[in-house]
Amino acid sequence: MAAALCMAAALCMAAALCMAAAGLYFYSDECIFIIINTADLFRGEDRNVERTDIIIANLGDAGIGAFAEGRTLLEAWRAGEIGDREMEERLKEIRIARLLRQQEAGVDWIPVGDHALCDRTLHHAVAFGLAPEPLAEAAGRGPAALARALADDRADEAAGRTKPRHGASFRHVAPSWPAGAQPRLVGNPWADAFREARALLAAQPVPVMIGPYTLAKLAGAGAGPGAPGVGDTLERLAPVYAEALRGIGEAGAEWAQLEEPELAEQVAPEHWPLVERMYRIMRDAAPRLRLMLQLTHGAPDDLSQPLALPVDGVGLDFTADGGRALLAVAKDGFPSDRTLGAGIIDGRRVWRSDLRTACALLANLRRLAPRVRLALQPTCGLTHAPTAFPAGLATSGLPAYALATADVKLGELRVLRAALADGPDAVRLDLADSDVLQEMLRVLLPAAVPDSSGPGGLAPARTGAGTRRQGVAGTVSETA
Repeated sequence: MAAALCMAAALCMAAALCMAAAGLYFYSDECIFIIINTADLFRGEDRNVERTDIIIANLGDAGIGAFAEGRTLLEAWRAGEIGDREMEERLKEIRIARLLRQQEAGVDWIPVGDHALCDRTLHHAVAFGLAPEPLAEAAGRGPAALARALADDRADEAAGRTKPRHGASFRHVAPSWPAGAQPRLVGNPWADAFREARALLAAQPVPVMIGPYTLAKLAGAGAGPGAPGVGDTLERLAPVYAEALRGIGEAGAEWAQLEEPELAEQVAPEHWPLVERMYRIMRDAAPRLRLMLQLTHGAPDDLSQPLALPVDGVGLDFTADGGRALLAVAKDGFPSDRTLGAGIIDGRRVWRSDLRTACALLANLRRLAPRVRLALQPTCGLTHAPTAFPAGLATSGLPAYALATADVKLGELRVLRAALADGPDAVRLDLADSDVLQEMLRVLLPAAVPDSSGPGGLAPARTGAGTRRQGVAGTVSETA
């Protein structure tokens, strides 16, 4: 018996080597085989996909305070050089300009409700009536007073402790709810933001909220002895999330995005029934509103649990852990009646992406899920992206254009959609530019190149001209 198994394994290995020599890609993981003819990644007969089946989505833009005009405005306002009314009008101008900029960049799903003068978690706490007294009192006096309180350097201290943000070096506010406080919907900034954007955009505005499980975990639910339980916290949050989503649907929104980075990590098995019940309550409250579950900042080992939730789409991070999400799709499949958010541009990375590797990964994904509607998107909101190119060199002798601003990342998504819909020849100049820049990064700043040691080996280092890369994405020729 043992000899027979060894012989079978040897035959499989020999077949794999033969396929690799023939330009094929062979992967084995728990008896799952992906075989890609890499010389035929984008044949014409394989591209019978309508453009409406490949859209570009964004999960969020940088906070207003991150932009030069936003910082100047806030400084003038704090110094008393402009009044509250002028401040509100100019903030609106900045919001509208950002919406229109994304539309001009070709984004089909434009996030709304993500604009914040400071931490987004604080805005959720204010909207849900869970903010500490100073912020709650300011909210009662109107938007300008609330904005002034939120922009105060001491707002984070008043709101509670801070924690490292998922996948980033900076921190975010972890809400410290008053003891015994019952959440209530004080306002619905997501519905208001949708109404404002709908009057201006031809593209589709999509409200973005922090998902309930992630918000509960940020508040310390289930963190240890004395902490509120996850079930109790979700039970308290259920009515306000249901009311908020109902209001978003009544405003006319077709979709809403719920960011759940905590669900992309290890979730306790006993929590999944609680999460499913929470999402069932939200679905029942707004049955016509489509829910997009965004699993940002990571990739789950098992897709079956997220796919069991009553949502209309799931977004996955295909850059995490060497492309582990692609293995999950190969292993668990993806339902054809749902939208798959393909997080293909790393929202946390400040450098431009390797577009050729991304093209190969998307071609593989399209073969694994040929009838699924794809939403090409960053892996998370673009809060981490630089807002402008610096003067001169970036670092390590690299040119400033090696950096990827939010606008550059959206442009990369546009290139990838064209490559997937029309073939790589349609964007060959963009791919050639990307190849040159990635080689510069490998030589001058190796730490900026994604690690290839993950389970999929998404972006192995090149060993010289004419080499080939292998990984989840398939085999890509490096010969010029």
